[in-house]
Amino acid sequence: MQNMANTERVKDLYVKQDTLTTRMGLHHKYSVNQYGFGNWVFDQYSIAGNMKILELGCGTAVIWQNRDARIPQGVQITLSDFSPLMVEKARNLLQHNPVFSFTQVNIEEIPYDNDSFDIVIANHMLYHVPDKDKALAEVRRVLKPGGYFYATTAGEVSYQEITDIKRRFDDKANFSYPKNLSFTLESGTALLEKFFANIEQRHYIDALEVTDAGDLMEYIESDNEIPADIYDDFYRLICEGFVDGVFKIRKEQGIFVCSK
Repeated sequence: MQNMANTERVKDLYVKQDTLTTRMGLHHKYSVNQYGFGNWVFDQYSIAGNMKILELGCGTAVIWQNRDARIPQGVQITLSDFSPLMVEKARNLLQHNPVFSFTQVNIEEIPYDNDSFDIVIANHMLYHVPDKDKALAEVRRVLKPGGYFYATTAGEVSYQEITDIKRRFDDKANFSYPKNLSFTLESGTALLEKFFANIEQRHYIDALEVTDAGDLMEYIESDNEIPADIYDDFYRLICEGFVDGVFKIRKEQGIFVCSK
């Protein structure tokens, strides 16, 4: 039942609508580290000429936008997602560049041969996957010897300031929390080490300083339904969290770099 509920949640977030753009927008507008998480993540990739790359859960694929000069000659990149809506958004963004191909893929059943890719990527998506062991076994299967698997996620203390407000309404709402994610910076190594011999964790230092309560509420509502009977009280507590016009939020993100 939990796996079914998780699948329905993914459909609500990424298939029926695009809530990803809303959440990414808040980070783009209010992140303290102006370098940008996407830029930092791309810097972690070791891409060489003629490589074959598979991204699983590519979302809108904005991380690949304006990277043409940093993609070596002969590289082929397959961008895939569980959601046909996300695949279409990725295609609309990048179809001008022939190095990219686009397809719908379930990470638990990757439709490619063994040892097909030099790099496999799964950014901020493994916590949505019902059967992570099956998914990671599939990633290992299609990854070439000597290749790299990159997977980003959040830490359990991320967005603690928002979590503290949500917790006050636990008896009236069904909110999601970073600590309850099934793949975090804290728990990821134990899952990955069953399939990869070498695992390195790298951290990105950042925080959010939000100056508009409406933007923050839109962000929260993008993946949490706030019941009507608590909405006003919830909004009041959000507004009270602003100090000198700023709502400060902890943000812990990083990447796992894995090889067989």
